[in-house]
Amino acid sequence: MEIIKKTTQEIARHALEVIEKISPTQVSLMIETIIDADSVFIVGSGRSELVGKAFAMRLMHLGFIVHVVGDVTTPAIKKGDCLIAISGSGETKTVTLAAKTSQEVGAKVIAITASEESTLSQYLDVIIYLDSKTKEPWKDYNSNSLKGDYDDLTPMGTMFEDSTHLFLDGLIAEFMALLGKKEQDLKLRHAIIE
Repeated sequence: MEIIKKTTQEIARHALEVIEKISPTQVSLMIETIIDADSVFIVGSGRSELVGKAFAMRLMHLGFIVHVVGDVTTPAIKKGDCLIAISGSGETKTVTLAAKTSQEVGAKVIAITASEESTLSQYLDVIIYLDSKTKEPWKDYNSNSLKGDYDDLTPMGTMFEDSTHLFLDGLIAEFMALLGKKEQDLKLRHAIIE
């Protein structure tokens, strides 16, 4: 139990520090881009995809038209839509390809990443930069992991993914306030076939 408590405290502390550093200007641009989009598409791989799916569900509960890239019912992205691309390294091939394709058709691209200079950064309109450890810390010589700030209890992308998840949950609360929605409004769109 001691390891669970220590690790959970470290993840929460790290997430708060990372979220505190996010550019308010970029967050405002992200909110504006999502609100203005005809449809919102979300792409990630592995655990980042799972975090993206959780965010997609909450956006749907708020009334947005949202799709997860890779689902069999996902339509073609088009001009007027936006893509939210989640990749700690900014090098995940499926994510960078989705961003490139989205940009080519005129959709807006929002990235959530721990790498400001990556393949993904070539295709962005908005960047939510999380100064966090990823599964490939050796690619960033300024990485906190190389400074010894992390240990094996938060392996690979744990810090990035957990920080992303908490940021996106906070963003849902921001949308609720902006749109005047209450929990009861979200419950009306919650799945009833479970």
